[in-house]
Amino acid sequence: MTMHRVLSLLVVFLFLLEEIFHQKLGKSGRLSSAPTDDDILKNNFDRFDLLRILELLFLGLLLSTPDGNPATGHGQLTVVLVGLQIARLFGRRVLSRWSVLGVLQTLELILLLTIILVPMKLSGRYSLSPLPLLALIGGVTYGILVTIAAAFSISYGVRLFARESSKLYETFPPLADSENWAYKFSRFSLFAGTAGMVGLFLLRGLSLLPLLFSISIILQFAGVLFCRKEAFNGHHPGAHILWGISFLILYLLAVTGITTISPAL
Repeated sequence: MTMHRVLSLLVVFLFLLEEIFHQKLGKSGRLSSAPTDDDILKNNFDRFDLLRILELLFLGLLLSTPDGNPATGHGQLTVVLVGLQIARLFGRRVLSRWSVLGVLQTLELILLLTIILVPMKLSGRYSLSPLPLLALIGGVTYGILVTIAAAFSISYGVRLFARESSKLYETFPPLADSENWAYKFSRFSLFAGTAGMVGLFLLRGLSLLPLLFSISIILQFAGVLFCRKEAFNGHHPGAHILWGISFLILYLLAVTGITTISPAL
């Protein structure tokens, strides 16, 4: 078993341990679905922060392995994971919802299982010149923001289809709140995505990767435009569908290895 799989499995184990603590404290009544104002103001360091720091440490170590090279598909997924983990580490005091952080953790778990189960097709060291670096930084930053937006869209979908009497309905944020956060992250992602798209087109011209990446950005932009229109119910389900498809396109690009930067560049 290669080192990147060992480190990934350690993070998966810590995720499971974190969930066990979460369920145990939740059943005992010592953990509410959203932190209280006192928790946010006191900025207390607890066991969840410790576990998330350990998870971040192991994810950082993943970047030191050959499979963690950011020029490869696996490496790009790892960088996205590091960004998402940082968001989860500080997100409890910003988002104030355990449920959304749980969705984000589930997405992280999917990316980790992808790294563990999907073999990397290319190996070796990759030297990056400024143009590939622009495409890489823009693309990875875009991926982080799009994934966070997708987490809020999933939370939106769960609340939308949950019965009002169910526990899920009370656990997840109101539809307007989830949509507002998804809109913000989607809007910010357009800047990074545009930079990555320009770099990709300059590198590869009208090839498959820049075209599919552009489709993802167009879907993000279309979702943002949808949200700017007034709706009779105050929210826009169509926007979340577009953002979800955009996220899936990015995920498939990384999994198939198309985003790997050639060592010749």
